Amino acid sequence: MAEIIQFPNPVSDITTNAHDLQTAAGPSGGSDIDHMLQARARIQKVLHELDRLTGELSQLSIEG
Repeated sequence: MAEIIQFPNPVSDITTNAHDLQTAAGPSGGSDIDHMLQARARIQKVLHELDRLTGELSQLSIEG
């Protein structure tokens, strides 16, 4: 059976980063920034789901 190695999730809060990116881009950089923020949100969602599943798997391996 493979060992599960937990690692910290380095993704910071998207709302803070969204504000920083929009401020840096100014009013004319909307489309690219929106795409980047949407991609980042999807990645963050996947990472949270991976963390949740890793926790469930760890719990199952402890119980079984």
